[in-house]
Amino acid sequence: MESVTNPIVFLDVCIGPNRVGRIIIELFKDIVPKTAENFRALCTGEKGIGICGKPLHLKGSIFHRTIPVCLIQGGDIAEFNGTSGESIYGWTFEHENYALKHHSPGLLSMVNVDDKTCCSQFSITISACPHLDGKNVVFGEVKKGLGVVQEVNYIDTQEGRPIVKCWIENCGELGPDDDWGLGESDGTEDIYPPYPADWSVPDQQPEVHALENVVNEIKNSGNKFFKARNFVRANAKYRKALRYIEWSRSKVEELESIPVPVGFVDAERICLLNGAAAFLERKLFRHALENCEMALRLDSPSAKVLYRRAKAKQGLNEWASALADLKWALSLSRNDKVIQGAIISLRKLMLNYLRKEKMWYRSMFKRYEINQK
Repeated sequence: MESVTNPIVFLDVCIGPNRVGRIIIELFKDIVPKTAENFRALCTGEKGIGICGKPLHLKGSIFHRTIPVCLIQGGDIAEFNGTSGESIYGWTFEHENYALKHHSPGLLSMVNVDDKTCCSQFSITISACPHLDGKNVVFGEVKKGLGVVQEVNYIDTQEGRPIVKCWIENCGELGPDDDWGLGESDGTEDIYPPYPADWSVPDQQPEVHALENVVNEIKNSGNKFFKARNFVRANAKYRKALRYIEWSRSKVEELESIPVPVGFVDAERICLLNGAAAFLERKLFRHALENCEMALRLDSPSAKVLYRRAKAKQGLNEWASALADLKWALSLSRNDKVIQGAIISLRKLMLNYLRKEKMWYRSMFKRYEINQK
């Protein structure tokens, strides 16, 4: 009997306008050939236009549903909202078999139209989902890019729907000799996959200085985007560097005789602080505040981190706490003109608010007195 080679396909995923990364999937043609072929052809778009008048193609479709720590769901190529879909065999096709179980993260299974049929919608598990066994057909597994799946799962939802558009920018099939295209290619020195678990490192334990170099290259690419005022890309790079720092720490800790290098701590602090500055530029004050809080847990307070925390608090209208941070920052850097100016500006803002509040109350009392006459 001729052995079956399982197809390899990819999904390039974006959150909002920003690409998150690539998911590499093996399709279990050897166990569920009809279901695997449906998904493979939906990735390539080779079947053209379907009954619904839309391309039989996952490109451009969204992940319309996420269940935290459980699964993400997409594949509505007809209405793009989770209410429809279409297979390459017609509107629907029958469940093939339930031979495979939802026993681990990264498994793909069909979303049911009814008890016996499915179409183009699919889910990817974040954890084991035994409640789906015997009901939904497992047809593939994520080989690389599980971090991308988890990133989509982290997005806040409203009634189960991500509040930010999560969508498939591109998709297709990869041949046996094709590069999987996991590394970055953006003109910076960062050539590594978005998630360190997808990095093909040598079998032997990587040297500590090599890991530090990788972290610094990613951090430096973030600095390059920051200087170019591309704060979205800068934040993405700093977050990526933090992921690599955490991963590198775990690798170093496997070597019990080697302490965690100081360079990792320094790089982590810089990424958190620069990330906070980029978040401030984007007016994402809550994210900036979180970065500052994490930086403060790494080291004793500095004027820089206190200043940025104050600006984040000011953006969140926590003015009294922001003023306290600015005063603290000034005590650590007494001649800093920027901090001095920030204190003056914040006090003016607070004073103007109090004046407007008094005027509003006076207006309300006058209206009340007129109504009483």
